[in-house]
Amino acid sequence: MQPVSRCGREQTVCELFAVNAGHPVAVNDYLVEFFGHSHIHRDGWGIAWRRDDGAPGEDPVFLHREPVPAYESDYLPRMLEHPVAARRLEAHIRFSTAGRLCEENCHPFRGEDISGRNWTLIHNGILFNEGLLASYDLKEVGETDSERTMLFLLDVLDETALRSGGLGFDTTFSALASAIGQISNLNRLNLILDDGTYTYVHTNTSEDTLHYRQLADDAIVISTQPLGDESERELWRPVPRNRLIAYRDGRIVRTSKPHGYVFCEALLELRKIYPAITASAEKVIEHA
Repeated sequence: MQPVSRCGREQTVCELFAVNAGHPVAVNDYLVEFFGHSHIHRDGWGIAWRRDDGAPGEDPVFLHREPVPAYESDYLPRMLEHPVAARRLEAHIRFSTAGRLCEENCHPFRGEDISGRNWTLIHNGILFNEGLLASYDLKEVGETDSERTMLFLLDVLDETALRSGGLGFDTTFSALASAIGQISNLNRLNLILDDGTYTYVHTNTSEDTLHYRQLADDAIVISTQPLGDESERELWRPVPRNRLIAYRDGRIVRTSKPHGYVFCEALLELRKIYPAITASAEKVIEHA
């Protein structure tokens, strides 16, 4: 895989790619390009997709993660030699901000709610304000704020199910929208969640850092960077910010009201240079 970069500046955070469709979508070309970005995003890779036609008793989620750059993987080229067609898929290349280089810290993360639904999550961002996630460092297998985010969201869903007597779509969506809004405060929170039917998408950055392309009426792809040849560039659109969006069969089925927690990308760049100053600035913003 050759290095590919189309951004005006190097992206020093993870990259995300996802599919939600009503029919299997062939994504080999997109995945080859996406994983080609691993020359910058070197700290591991992973992919998950749902088996719609698996044998009885077969795990419905195919999940593979490796703590090596995708371009160095022996497995990935062999996988992409065969058609990869999926209705729901998530892929991730990691640029580490915390945690060791190990499989446990690679995305996607997987978990199960109290109703037995399998969830997968990929995250792109940094959490500076982890008050709501403070206790999850004792529960996580790895060492990332992304895994802690998933554990927190699963707990929110479980508590909601116990209070309401179940987890239908509307109940699930409302619980996730509220929880994600809360943890967006002072945090860069681009994430994609999948429960086997719905794909939930959120971004809250001040710049366009998550994009989508409608492939057909019942098929959508989502990516940190627009993918494909030049003729496709104008077909990609920024994902609307500061709200949770749910997709089913490639169509938006619900969007939450916008929350007010916009993460300033310029502050992230400044923090790398002046950590003490920007930490003080964040406190001012938090209490404004």
